[in-house]
Amino acid sequence: MVVTASEVHAMVDVPGVTVMPFHPSHVERIGLNRFDKEIFAALPDVKERLQLVHQNRCGWTIFYKRQPALVMGLEYKFPTNYEAWLLTGSIAYQNPGLFSRGAKRFFDKVGAKLNLRRMQIVVNVHHKAAVKWAQFLGFEREGRMKGYGPEGSDYFMYARTY
Repeated sequence: MVVTASEVHAMVDVPGVTVMPFHPSHVERIGLNRFDKEIFAALPDVKERLQLVHQNRCGWTIFYKRQPALVMGLEYKFPTNYEAWLLTGSIAYQNPGLFSRGAKRFFDKVGAKLNLRRMQIVVNVHHKAAVKWAQFLGFEREGRMKGYGPEGSDYFMYARTY
């Protein structure tokens, strides 16, 4: 793993938050939003994909007051380029300021930790809250990818450069 759960915990630095290595069972417990449910329904191998994240130790679960709030991870592209993914659950939606500040701190710090030039994310164009959040986190929109999602939706590519 390129970043440990304890390092993520230190980067996020939110009271009441604990960070653990990702496990596929955490996804079922966070309460996925409708956009993420659509993606999961369109992926016949979603269980295998989640198991691979667990085996590769490239994901984390953020717990708030002992309840899983979100799961996230990093996908290696090149030595200086990663793609982040994040699935927010109902606990995170109930505490948006708390998790937004923590996520911002994470993305502000992870670039130096990994010696990155670029971090990218993709966001469903119809998921208005996620689009606003990407911008809050310091990502800049680079373009629209038509039909990109497994469910057929268009997505925006966002990136942060360090």
